[in-house]
Amino acid sequence: MNKEMKVLVIGGGFAGARVTQDLSNAGFKHITLIDKKDYFEVTYATLRAIAEPELGTRSRLKYTDFIKGEFYQGIVEEVSKSSAKLIDGKQIDFDIAVLATGSSYKTLPIAKSQNAMTLNEREAEVLNANSQLVNAKNVLIIGGGIVGVELAGEIAEHYPEKSVTLAHADDRLVEELKPKASRLAEEMLSVQGVKIKYNTLVDENDELYQSADLVYTCVGLKPNTSLMTKNFSNQLDQNGRLKVDGKFRVEGCDNIFALGDCANVPEGKLGYLADQQAGALAKNIIAMSKGKLGKEYKPNPMMSLVPVGRKKGFIQLPFAVTTLKFMVNMKQKDMFISKVYKALGVKK
Repeated sequence: MNKEMKVLVIGGGFAGARVTQDLSNAGFKHITLIDKKDYFEVTYATLRAIAEPELGTRSRLKYTDFIKGEFYQGIVEEVSKSSAKLIDGKQIDFDIAVLATGSSYKTLPIAKSQNAMTLNEREAEVLNANSQLVNAKNVLIIGGGIVGVELAGEIAEHYPEKSVTLAHADDRLVEELKPKASRLAEEMLSVQGVKIKYNTLVDENDELYQSADLVYTCVGLKPNTSLMTKNFSNQLDQNGRLKVDGKFRVEGCDNIFALGDCANVPEGKLGYLADQQAGALAKNIIAMSKGKLGKEYKPNPMMSLVPVGRKKGFIQLPFAVTTLKFMVNMKQKDMFISKVYKALGVKK
């Protein structure tokens, strides 16, 4: 392997954009990034942007304004061991492919857009979502995981006059985190006036659903791996994620890698972890180009910083759950927009 290799990165979220930039900075000459959208988005800011659209505007950039490799807007239909076929008929050959296709909320498209493929379309989509929220009096949020809790906190603080109900199928919020995090989430949302209904499965015919002016369904996160089903179905696990080894290699492949939400790396599916994986993978590809083996990735324990409105929140660390203001404020300042841009080498 060498730096003249053709590298194809599929998916331009945190992981894909970071790998592309790191390899470009290391001198790789033939890197192509493909994404169905023409813009990068700091998704940490998306939930707040529904209530505060101007923040969202700062969280988006066109790929052509900062990506150092070649950018191609398109949708990959199928991947083989040496090429990718796009739905427009284009075929891109590669020596190395990096799958960073992420995941989607089919039920909450505003979080990760399924329709807005241009920056202008995305701006309009978020403004429309904000308009719907402004005009709603009774808001129902289904799903009390991290996304549901964060969204409930944003709406309740930005619009305290609205009635906000959070319905959750489990008996505690953010069950992916420690029990103390669940208690803090409940306390903070209750102070904001959010009504929490536990052990509640909501159907569209239920009175709770019917009485709401606006419903956000924050469940059903699915990995975007359909492009691998034809030729790599055996490499998909029961959750639809690509099975990878400790160096992010897709099972049975030496030249195809996967990371982030679409891979079964045994750690949380969070943006900051996708970025860490991307940094580690880029170092390994650089090492391989020099004839070295690279290093095994060590998965991180579950950590998460969850804002509950603009002033409060909590953070789960490996050793504790805390509300220390200086730690929570690391994200509250600008929802990590500046931090992400810095990692990608964007001067803004």
